[in-house]
Amino acid sequence: MRPPCQHPRPDHRRSAVPLLLALPVALMLAVMMAACQAQPMAVSAAAAESALLQRIEAEVGLAACSSAAECRTLPIGSKACGGPARWIAWSSSASQEDRLQAWSQDLAQRQRQREAAEGRMSTCSVVPDPGAVCAAGRCVLARDSLMR
Repeated sequence: MRPPCQHPRPDHRRSAVPLLLALPVALMLAVMMAACQAQPMAVSAAAAESALLQRIEAEVGLAACSSAAECRTLPIGSKACGGPARWIAWSSSASQEDRLQAWSQDLAQRQRQREAAEGRMSTCSVVPDPGAVCAAGRCVLARDSLMR
């Protein structure tokens, strides 16, 4: 007569080795998957910022002017410590202020969010408003016109 089916007693020492190897591999895969998922968000955020900047630049165009009274400045982007990354000159006779202001604020907000998510830092230098002047029929930053 055959003895009832008995399973051999598991050897815990042999089964623990694959488990010890599987844990680091699983952890590494989880980290890689998280990085891959975060990357498209960063790329899409940068693409959205780029599209917004292109929209601003298209609205500004050549910034044609006939007098300095038509020239204005617009803050562009955001520095991690606060304030705009730079300024551009635009013409009130050639561009719509409400659009530019809304797009400028949207761009700055998007950059602040991305910088915070990425833990970015900046030099914390202040980029003051340089003002704008009409030079050769175009609005330009006053600081740039002094360097010519």
